[in-house]
Amino acid sequence: MELKEYIERMEGFDLIGELGAPPTSNDANSKVTAKVTPEPGSGHLFANIDWKTSTTTTTNNKSSSSSQTQIDPFPDLKIQIVKEIVNTGGAIHVDEIPLDTGKEISAEEFHSILVDAQQQQEEGDASSTDGSGMGDAIDEERPLKKHKVDDDTKKKKKEVVLIDVRNTFEHAIGHFIHPTFSTTRGDSSKNDGAVDDKDTKAATTTTTTTDASPTPAINPNTVTFSHFDSTFCSQNSESLKDKKVLMYCTGGIRCVKASAMLKQRGVKDVSHLSGGIHRYLEKYGKDGFYKGKVFVFDQRVALDADSMLVKQEDEEEEKVVDVGEKSHDCQHEKKQQQQQQKQKDVVGKCIECNIPYDEISGANLCSVCRDLILICPSCRITLHEFHCDRHQRWKDAYFTFLERFTAEELEKQKRKLQSLHDSYYLPAKKHKNVRKTLRKQMEKIDARVDDIKVGNAVVEQDAKRRCRTCFESNDICDGRCWGFWKHSQSPHHVQGGGNGSTLEPIMEAKVGDRVTVGRNWNEIRLGGRGSQQDPVRLGTVVNIKSWASGGDELDCVAVKWDKSVDCGRRRNTSGTEEQQSEIYRWGVVARNGQRMYDVRRVVTGDGDSTNSAR
Repeated sequence: MELKEYIERMEGFDLIGELGAPPTSNDANSKVTAKVTPEPGSGHLFANIDWKTSTTTTTNNKSSSSSQTQIDPFPDLKIQIVKEIVNTGGAIHVDEIPLDTGKEISAEEFHSILVDAQQQQEEGDASSTDGSGMGDAIDEERPLKKHKVDDDTKKKKKEVVLIDVRNTFEHAIGHFIHPTFSTTRGDSSKNDGAVDDKDTKAATTTTTTTDASPTPAINPNTVTFSHFDSTFCSQNSESLKDKKVLMYCTGGIRCVKASAMLKQRGVKDVSHLSGGIHRYLEKYGKDGFYKGKVFVFDQRVALDADSMLVKQEDEEEEKVVDVGEKSHDCQHEKKQQQQQQKQKDVVGKCIECNIPYDEISGANLCSVCRDLILICPSCRITLHEFHCDRHQRWKDAYFTFLERFTAEELEKQKRKLQSLHDSYYLPAKKHKNVRKTLRKQMEKIDARVDDIKVGNAVVEQDAKRRCRTCFESNDICDGRCWGFWKHSQSPHHVQGGGNGSTLEPIMEAKVGDRVTVGRNWNEIRLGGRGSQQDPVRLGTVVNIKSWASGGDELDCVAVKWDKSVDCGRRRNTSGTEEQQSEIYRWGVVARNGQRMYDVRRVVTGDGDSTNSAR
């Protein structure tokens, strides 16, 4: 079925007509309490949808000459019932969004506002008596700095504030440029358990900008969207109440909720970009206010601004004719110019050497918070572990893998961690999770030092780099074993890992199977195989799913261990301990094409046979 026909059929589908009306919400936190009878036609959920269609290419290296094939990144429609499309951490109820969300504006209107704000800025600069071009100094005690403009201009129009509600790593490779701020701001939010004022000041440089170095939109510095309200909104809502706030995100979903969060805190003039960056770039490409790449949460990873631009047919025909008439030398010169322009379009920077770099990889994760970071190949090869902007002060003391350090080196790390821990005391509640993270790392170091001193551990100074997700060495996993990375960015799902052999099928598993420690049990990630008191771990499979939220294969199992095993023990709301399920690999493909099994089935009392995942 063609895509166009498929969309037409979906737009005519009546969900309520097929399945009946949904139950009324009885949530006590909801503002909407009246029982609403569905109106005729309300079941046509896919009518008037802003459909976004995309394609990407894959390279076929099996033939003598590499060729590219166009594929659909989203080949199937998936409908799933969830509490929230984007998790807000309970900051806002879904029923409140239509009541409190900001004004939705088109790409054209969004662009027009930015153009007007830029002109206002230029007029203000021209009339200023300060000819230095230097912006006002930033008051570090205030979350936002109010730009100094002419009094008459202030009366005519509000100051425009442009906010990027995406996560830090998305902002790092591309963002809108701010039309009114003349200096970059310091960080405006802190992640609970991962960020504090000192980390922010170390990670953010306040610089004076010129026309050649435009200021990015405000980056709330969130690792996940669920922190947006508790960090950015709580700290900045007061200073935004007299501003005109523009928000944007990738596709227009997150900023709908983000605008409602700000409006609930008293910010009146809040608008968000309809269709997000996607729709804006279709209209303006790199000639608009957006600079850099767009992270798209699928195997395409990130797209150039111009690759999303929708050109008219006559423009395409003109382009084809023009290229055909050029000589070989002209084409070569044009290619060089395009390459130079591509380098200029890079807005991201390597976390270590600060050179322009914007290639995001699932293998490059912060050792502390697992946030995606930018690190160039030259710097990456020199490091075993990486640290994001917010954890640069931790980079000499906080490591996930300790096997390459001597006892003396570990003691030195602990002293640095203790110093960091002591610096996070005020305000105590704000930094509670940070201190807890540091204490756990110090306890981990103490245990390792004790093992070295009694001979239970050996220092491996030449230890291989390990994957931050699955903890395997880089000869087994390249670090891209999770999410969409695992089947698009590495050899994981190539037949036999690329060695020409046939990939073995995944062993059968079903809910209710009894399992124990398997052949690929990783003690660094999962703990010991057992103790003298409990020499054998025994548990039950309670679910079968896809490892690290990526791919179509069901290659991991959720196991609930017997109560005698400490693994998976949690305290519930009543304070009593209960057993929780833990996730383990069941057929995940390694770089060498072998399937990895953390656990294996065992013989049960009814004679069910064990499998060979030993």
